[in-house]
Amino acid sequence: MMNRKHWTTLSMAAGTVLCGTVIAQAQTAKPKPAQTPMPLAQARRTVSMLNDLYVTSVVGIHGTYVKDAATPAAATVARQVFESMAAKGWPETRWLSTTGRPFNPASNPKDKFEKDAVVALKKGQARFERVENGELRAATLVPMVDKSCGMCHTKDKVGDPIGGLLYRVKLTGTK
Repeated sequence: MMNRKHWTTLSMAAGTVLCGTVIAQAQTAKPKPAQTPMPLAQARRTVSMLNDLYVTSVVGIHGTYVKDAATPAAATVARQVFESMAAKGWPETRWLSTTGRPFNPASNPKDKFEKDAVVALKKGQARFERVENGELRAATLVPMVDKSCGMCHTKDKVGDPIGGLLYRVKLTGTK
């Protein structure tokens, strides 16, 4: 019979294998399939589905595996998943810093839409979106969910808008 320590070790090993598989798949050199354009209503639903999946995964990974500052952050694993998904032709997703103190400078806002999204998310808006250049661009709020997030987010408190997720979905019938 396995005790909790054995289950934790087994779970961490399984997580490591899964993460290694995702990274290896993302690094395999294959031509990137084009994202399939979709109608606006479907694009919005797709963003909602991806957001639920990614946020639930990050919170679950963090709560299960991140016990000290030496453990890779769940956000790092999520970024690898975003890259793998985009390489397979799924909508582009990336982290957006709302604090101006990102761990990864690539999370800083890059254009007007992203800067506008930061303003909206910092005011507590759960979702900000705009249709631009044939794409649905959406940003969703990621608050600090519990005090364990404070291992990395030392200047923030539970409930603070520490970031967001950015989505780009190609649309049909727009230019």
